[in-house]
Amino acid sequence: MTDQIIEALAKTQAGIALFDAEERIVYANPAWEQLITGVAEEDLLFNETELPDGAMISVCIVKPQSSAPQSIPLNTSANDSKIGTVIIADDSESNRLVARRILQAEGYNIVEASNGQTVLNILRRGVTADLILMDVEMPDMDGLHTTRRIRHMPGPVAHTPIIALSAHQSRDWNVIARQSGVDGFINKPIQRVPLLDTIQNLIARAPKSEKKDAVNFEQSPPTPSITSSQPPSSKSERSKSARLGKRLQAETPNSPVLDIRVLEQLYQDAGDDGARCGIDLFITETQSRLVKIDTALSEEDLSSVRKEVHVLKSTSATFGLRQLSELCGTTQSIFDEDDMDEGHLIALSRQVVQLAPTALTALNLYRRSRSFAGDAHA
Repeated sequence: MTDQIIEALAKTQAGIALFDAEERIVYANPAWEQLITGVAEEDLLFNETELPDGAMISVCIVKPQSSAPQSIPLNTSANDSKIGTVIIADDSESNRLVARRILQAEGYNIVEASNGQTVLNILRRGVTADLILMDVEMPDMDGLHTTRRIRHMPGPVAHTPIIALSAHQSRDWNVIARQSGVDGFINKPIQRVPLLDTIQNLIARAPKSEKKDAVNFEQSPPTPSITSSQPPSSKSERSKSARLGKRLQAETPNSPVLDIRVLEQLYQDAGDDGARCGIDLFITETQSRLVKIDTALSEEDLSSVRKEVHVLKSTSATFGLRQLSELCGTTQSIFDEDDMDEGHLIALSRQVVQLAPTALTALNLYRRSRSFAGDAHA
């Protein structure tokens, strides 16, 4: 009987999910995943039933439209030039959710991709993208390689505006991205104002400028010690800089676990519902990522450790986990060294796994406090 129920739930058009008492997702049918990731939350209806043990069943359906939806006023938005479809390419689903919320509020249609090959497949299927947000580092095919492939595609698609996204706080990455053919460059975590400013600038200058003249809108002034007008001359020089930076840093960053300013900005940019959904998704995503890191360490699979730590560095910065992000950054810098110290690397990676649960708990408590405050004012 249980198998028949699960089979029936898998086929229904309504999104159905079961959460345990800690609000962790236990089961979700395919329709839930499709609706939650593909439809704006304001277009969904939710019905939630609490179970005796504190768990909860949530059902969502697409909200019936009694009349044709009104067009979104775009007089002061970044969409003044009627850019319609944006491809968001990032291997982190929670990062994509934040970007999607910001751009959907501006009237854009969104197509999502988790890696570069998917972006190429989308374009080859004839999807017309007016803009691509391209994460620099993705598995299988990174953002810069994907950009170069797009620039060599036949027809107008080769000239699609591309904005590179990177967690690297250095102008060197701006230069490298420009050489790969991107039109703009912004640092993660993604914030509304820098993103929309970059898009507006591309729109304003598109008819009269060459694609190679990339625009840089960094979200914070670069640290003088890492800024440079030219890219590093060799990998060994980059590795030397990474080693020096590592020696000057403590093993455990002294930064606060939570950067409240980042979280407040997230709620402002993505809205209360968008921020809550993003945080929930990030927590679930990170719990899975920590298991992968732990398993990879036990199997001495350092390549997988590097991939997961890089994504965690980016996503934890997006959601204000400053200490965890900086620890991941220190760990990643060791991966970039020519004479990589594997013992040190493994020790730091295990420290990441140990620190992350505390950071996630703090983030979840913050989310709940915001929810309680919102309910109190309702």
